Amino acid sequence: MARENDRFLKQIAFHLLRLAVFRNDSIRKRAVVGLQILVRNSFNYFKNTTRLRVMLTITLSELMSDVQVTQMKSDGSLEESGEARRLRKSLEEMADVRSKDLLKECGLPITALEAAPEGSTDNRWSWVEVKHLSKCLVQALDAGLEHALLGSVVTVDRYAAAEGFYKLAMAYAPVPDLHIMWLLHLCDAHQEMQSWAEAAQCAVAVAGVIMQALVGRNDAVWSKEHVASLRKICPVVSTDVSAETSAAEVEGYGASKLTVDSAVKYLQLANKLFAQAELYHFCASIQELIIPVYKSRRAYGQLAKCHTSLTNIYESILEQEASPIPFIDATYYRVGFYGERFGKLNKKEYVFREPRDVRLGDIMEKLSHIYEAKMDGNHTLHIIPDSRQVNADELQPGVCYLQITAVDPVMEDEDLGSRRERIFSLSTGTVRARVFDRFLFDTPFTKNGKTQGGLEDQWKRRTVLQTEGSFPALVNRLLVIKSESLEFSPVENAIGMIETRTAALRNELEEPRSSEGDQLPRLQSLQRILQGSVAVQVNSGVLSVCTAFLSGEPATRLRSQELQQLIAAALLEFMAVCKRAIRVHFRLIGEEDQEFHTQLVNGFQSLTAELSHYIPAILSEL
Repeated sequence: MARENDRFLKQIAFHLLRLAVFRNDSIRKRAVVGLQILVRNSFNYFKNTTRLRVMLTITLSELMSDVQVTQMKSDGSLEESGEARRLRKSLEEMADVRSKDLLKECGLPITALEAAPEGSTDNRWSWVEVKHLSKCLVQALDAGLEHALLGSVVTVDRYAAAEGFYKLAMAYAPVPDLHIMWLLHLCDAHQEMQSWAEAAQCAVAVAGVIMQALVGRNDAVWSKEHVASLRKICPVVSTDVSAETSAAEVEGYGASKLTVDSAVKYLQLANKLFAQAELYHFCASIQELIIPVYKSRRAYGQLAKCHTSLTNIYESILEQEASPIPFIDATYYRVGFYGERFGKLNKKEYVFREPRDVRLGDIMEKLSHIYEAKMDGNHTLHIIPDSRQVNADELQPGVCYLQITAVDPVMEDEDLGSRRERIFSLSTGTVRARVFDRFLFDTPFTKNGKTQGGLEDQWKRRTVLQTEGSFPALVNRLLVIKSESLEFSPVENAIGMIETRTAALRNELEEPRSSEGDQLPRLQSLQRILQGSVAVQVNSGVLSVCTAFLSGEPATRLRSQELQQLIAAALLEFMAVCKRAIRVHFRLIGEEDQEFHTQLVNGFQSLTAELSHYIPAILSEL
């Protein structure tokens, strides 16, 4: 009986939505009233609109294949059709609180939309319910329309294509089957682009939809804690959809297709894709979710495979941690869009996540190719070559600007106010979950307007960006929702440079270097850093700090005794660590490196002598 009621309700919903597209405004308005009464009755019977929302979402999806939502313009491009505009207008009018006038026009009593129990005059109807429903349906319509408007562009602008699939997946989230369908389309699109981490996130999201439904029905080996673990990998995964999942059991759409085996299938796909992205820490978390299934089934062969896979995963993580080259899973770029031809992107900034071998020139070329095709005869595309702050109002009309800047991901516990250069902060420590939602870039500037100047004039602006969500995500780019900046004075820059070199050398001396527990630094790495620290020919940086800030020349001499002491202390610490490193180097080398060691000692002595002109105490301290 419930199935027949659903079928009847679905037919009514379809015909009302079909009438809501009519050119005849009188018919269209009556369809809107019909939808409002349908929502009111659903609310009165079910005490909520969840089931009807699922029904209308399914019906709208089917209607979209019948309605021509786009039409061709004279220049050959696509635009929104009149049918789509009328459908949107009808869906928006559903939430109009002034519908009492519309009821009168349709010959209905003004109480037609009230929902009061028998024998009571209290109206339980709330326009919040219908407003939410209207918003969800408009979102689904817009997602479908935006995807249709892309047309042939999807083969060129893969970023827009992926976002189109993503918006469709989110718009149809109330219906698991449709939600999963669009997530899988998105997964395929990412695999074509070899965006393995993003494709893996899509597979995790699909597994999450299924796990949520199973946990909601209490017929799986998983619990809410397992869903929460999955959410740590993919924040899109929610824990509050059990009611909608059961409501979606409508005419072939629904929970009957959501099984433990299908969840395991997509978890295994995610594991494979994360492994291709070399994000092994995610692989370990996913295996921990698969193991309970095989345990409950006493599938010992599958359990053995899972534990073998876990062993390989942890060995891969150890290998990444032991590598002399810091592991980088991706490169990140801040892209600012300025120009009317960019449409919704205009005056917005995004952070793009690209494969680790994509350099700044590569993404400049890629984005130029995408957006030059969107320019017309009245607009040209220009790349802003630096990271200066852009005032959109001062840009030349008729020109569309792209500002592309390489940015670094910010570690969770990183001190953004540190003077140190960030080469050190990102290259140390163990390999952790590579989840980032903050990024930064440094911009050199001087107070006289020039980008570069002498040490005594060189300022630095550090800009920190916050994205809407974290990477890796279901899409390749995320909107920047917050931007903050702080400035470092020339003296702070100088001290930061010295502290960076000191920290890099100390880290090389103190960090364990192999899985066997060997505490000695790698010889080649130590030699490289030492040579860059004490060789006189490359030490203009350290000596130039003294020339700029510790010399007796009035133009450059520091007036603050405290700052002089800070620089002197930083230099003393730097030289002390260099001296210690040279001693360690002597213990590590063989006969073939004796000559190189002598050069290091001579360089250290020469540097000490040079620095003693500015810091006499350095001779006694060392």
